Amino acid sequence: MLEYQDMVRLWGEDGLLYLPPDRVERMTFDLSALPPEAAIPAQVPLLFTAYVEGDFELFNVLEIQVGENEALGLLVLGAVPDEKMYYCLDGDSGAVMLLDLGDTTGLEVVNSTLGAFVEFLYHLERLIRADQGKATRALPAARLREELSALDPAAFTDTESWWNVAFAQLEGRT
Repeated sequence: MLEYQDMVRLWGEDGLLYLPPDRVERMTFDLSALPPEAAIPAQVPLLFTAYVEGDFELFNVLEIQVGENEALGLLVLGAVPDEKMYYCLDGDSGAVMLLDLGDTTGLEVVNSTLGAFVEFLYHLERLIRADQGKATRALPAARLREELSALDPAAFTDTESWWNVAFAQLEGRT
């Protein structure tokens, strides 16, 4: 389980942002599913940036209607760098969702909890920092996929999920 001190060692105090308490108070899911200190990294190369530009601002609450279902209250956490794709926290379920505003609008579950999402980012940042190039990347990426699959199986259920696609690239399968 990821500890706050591990996050500080990897990203530094200045490399962490904290969910605003007034937004956290409105959430209905089990708050123990949040990462330590309700902290998220400011950036993870290629995967995540909290420096949101364009359509939304960091920690804004969005009301998204999906089909005939009741509107979802989503808290903007960040974006995929250089894409119109936004990571959002579902205030009811605690899941991290990816809102894609590209050519076709879509919404998919990335992780079942924000704690799992931050832990994924933590391990991927470590993998990125240790990376010595494409020739040696596949095996460590495959091992990490196994570890993360055990941590949050829902993140890998769909073969076209965000994390399955990301790991296919890391493992050199695409």
